[in-house]
Amino acid sequence: MLRIGFVFPSSEYLFDPFKGDPHTHFQILTVLENHFGNEVELLLIDLRGIKKDFAIYHIPECDIYLHSVYTLDWEEQISIVKNLRDSYPKAKHIAGGPHATVFQKESLEHFDSLIIGAGEEKIKDAIEDYKKKSLKKIYEEKSVMDINKYPFPSRKFLPKSTTARKGLLTLKHKKGYDQMLGTTVIFSRGCPYDCYFCAMPQVKQYCPGVRYRKPELIEQEIEYLKREYGLQGISLLDEIGVPPGHEAAVKHLEAIGRTGIVWRGQCRVDGITPETAKLLKDTGCVTMCLGVESAWQQSLDIINKKINIAKAKETIKLLEKNGIECRVYMIIGLPGEPENIVDITWDFIRETKPASVYLSILTVRPGTQLFNNPTKFGMKNINTDWSKTMHMYGRYKEEIPSLTFEYEDAAPWGKGLKNEQIVKNYLELQSRLHKAGLSHI
Repeated sequence: MLRIGFVFPSSEYLFDPFKGDPHTHFQILTVLENHFGNEVELLLIDLRGIKKDFAIYHIPECDIYLHSVYTLDWEEQISIVKNLRDSYPKAKHIAGGPHATVFQKESLEHFDSLIIGAGEEKIKDAIEDYKKKSLKKIYEEKSVMDINKYPFPSRKFLPKSTTARKGLLTLKHKKGYDQMLGTTVIFSRGCPYDCYFCAMPQVKQYCPGVRYRKPELIEQEIEYLKREYGLQGISLLDEIGVPPGHEAAVKHLEAIGRTGIVWRGQCRVDGITPETAKLLKDTGCVTMCLGVESAWQQSLDIINKKINIAKAKETIKLLEKNGIECRVYMIIGLPGEPENIVDITWDFIRETKPASVYLSILTVRPGTQLFNNPTKFGMKNINTDWSKTMHMYGRYKEEIPSLTFEYEDAAPWGKGLKNEQIVKNYLELQSRLHKAGLSHI
């Protein structure tokens, strides 16, 4: 029997790596099980909570190791591969994920084969080729995958305690929700927008637009989670939690509502109408997170966010009016920010009164427009030390963030702020949020 292990790295840069779930791993392992049946033994090798130096002792011998490569995990994952090659030299390593897609040549120096694009069909092809001893270097999925042809992902590959957990649905103004058993889910794939700090053109060409699961499949998955894990709530990780278009949004939300589950999600500020806000409330939504990003319109325009400040204010107030806690994501350090961005941002927060604010400092992620065309955005000295591409304020005592880039003194929009000023702005806003009880920490 062929033994296949899908490795999930430690994610030790996160304050709590168990707040998320290995959805890609669940999906691919479920597809492989349905296709190969008893021909394979499938393992999800979960290294969360394990120190990286000792990870090798928690990985059993397999014929094939699968890896979904994200930038923040890159150094850890290639270290794992090196150690596994020393211990099990006959094993093959197959990788996919955004970092492997953007840096294919570099990735092939460490992995035996790459899956580029949607992996459901190509991973089956790769396993079949392995059995015939003809594993290719690259398997590229050029077609747009129909996500509704595959069953919802099984969670059986990990203990129940990693799926059903408390604390995912905590509300600021209502007690008891923190004690509900919940988990995270994904009902869509892709994003139709092209924000320059986020979207990766090399990845989006394989996953254009956005596709949603059919309403009946959404119901089936939620009922499975309720039945098998006793779940009372779910947190939607979809980039766009409310489908564009009124009819599609109604069918999607009503499917969730029929299950009687409590839920939270995230959406764009221009994705909520008065009718949608009421439907969110009626279908069990208690929290909606919005990617506002900036209170300065010029910065939003430069990063191609395609929203405006007035609409952001309207949507926050609309959600709160319907009894839905609103949490906003904001970024400090975006191109185009003026010197008084702290006061501008604080005025926005005081006016809109969200339940909490998730504030981050800008990092230049590989594969994005900021990374690919830094001079267009007045940037220089892009740092490719991938371990520096995330900061979590309050994660460690005395942590002072550093930027992964610098602005030119004379940027296309005007004077670029110095790194020291951007970090100072970030820390000042975090301090104000904390004192006001608006920090998500």
